[in-house]
Amino acid sequence: MGADLQAFNIVLKEVFEDGVSEGVHYKNPLRDLIATEKVDFKGLEVSRLMHTSGNVSPMFVGEDSAFAEAGQQSYAKFAIDQKKLMARIRMTWEVMQDSTSSEGAFTSARKSEMQYLIDDISRRDEHALATDGRGVLALIDETTPNGNVTLELDAPGGITNDNYGNRFASKGMFLAFVNPASGAFRTAGTDNPKVTAVNSDGTDVTVDVAGNIGSTVADNDYVVQAADKDVTSTNDTSYEKAWWGLMALVDDGTYRASYFGVTRADVPAVSSYVTASTGALSTDLIQRVSDVLDQKLGGRTNIILCHHSIRRLVIQLTDADRRYSGAQLMKPDPATAAFKQGDIPFGDVTVRAVRDFPLDVMMFLDTANAGLKEYVSESGKWVDEDGSVLVRVGSGSTGRDAFEGWYRMRKQYFMEYPAFCARLDGITGQSLVVQRPAGW
Repeated sequence: MGADLQAFNIVLKEVFEDGVSEGVHYKNPLRDLIATEKVDFKGLEVSRLMHTSGNVSPMFVGEDSAFAEAGQQSYAKFAIDQKKLMARIRMTWEVMQDSTSSEGAFTSARKSEMQYLIDDISRRDEHALATDGRGVLALIDETTPNGNVTLELDAPGGITNDNYGNRFASKGMFLAFVNPASGAFRTAGTDNPKVTAVNSDGTDVTVDVAGNIGSTVADNDYVVQAADKDVTSTNDTSYEKAWWGLMALVDDGTYRASYFGVTRADVPAVSSYVTASTGALSTDLIQRVSDVLDQKLGGRTNIILCHHSIRRLVIQLTDADRRYSGAQLMKPDPATAAFKQGDIPFGDVTVRAVRDFPLDVMMFLDTANAGLKEYVSESGKWVDEDGSVLVRVGSGSTGRDAFEGWYRMRKQYFMEYPAFCARLDGITGQSLVVQRPAGW
């Protein structure tokens, strides 16, 4: 019998091309868009004063008549804190040693783990910037979650919406549950559950053990990330640990009634114009927002942010009014700049779609006047206060020939004048396609 591939298979080589293909979506369009004034953070907290109201005593009067009692100027004080984001890597000596040379590995384990971790942290920053700072991944969406291995979710990021509840949950995360009324930690089952799968239609996650969803867990509880399977306190979860994103800064009290220590209902300048149940989008509705901003604080919107499904509604609003001339009449183009993921105009204002933005929300920003700041005590670095980025794991009987590295960021976002901005919640009529970013 002659030679064939089956007989000769053991001799044939596998031929690999150089390099490693990127299969994870690492673009951060919202973070790249938001230009902030960076301010160093020192001390316990940063205090800022705002002039909130004037003297009400000016009054037209008659001859020898009474006039109003003395009034006074009013002020409010903000107390701006810091929030911290941390991550870590762990590598054995063997994997670092054996992947050092290009002959032995496509990429260095040390270089790969350290560089990609920074990208992963940037991804989490992007997610936080689109939410409200509570660190909520989703809300439970079932009446009796106790004992289930499949957990139904809605309100991704803690933002009201019935769709795509598992949007910010990832395989490998440990979950904890928080009572939304009290902020108390819900007692888990044997351990805090670990996500083993995230379904493709966006409605639920699968956890490792059904019994890990405790009997006290209830419908509409906050789902947050836990540090590991054993933690029993919200202090060891993501709950209220994230820096504030745009849904907290551009708000009327829906998600953040207290704005860095100031009650929004008492200070109009820190309360944005928000409609809770907007319904169908229209050009008149968008114009109304512009008119309100002008009356409230003289706001001038220069960019509108939304999810892709909302941007398509804006395109639909202008379809009938699109004009063609010359050669275009023979070959009218049904697409817009959005087809190549470019910004589309609403008049002279840019409308931009952002991947992680809330699903039925349209946000109007006056970036020139709102005063968006970033108070930073650590912009991002590897922990090396002891003189080494990589440290040995354990000691004595717990010692292992492996090394860990920790990375930290610590900052807070702040908007000086939220009233220059506005938000439409609960927009209806969009066609949502559930699609997770690659690698997440």
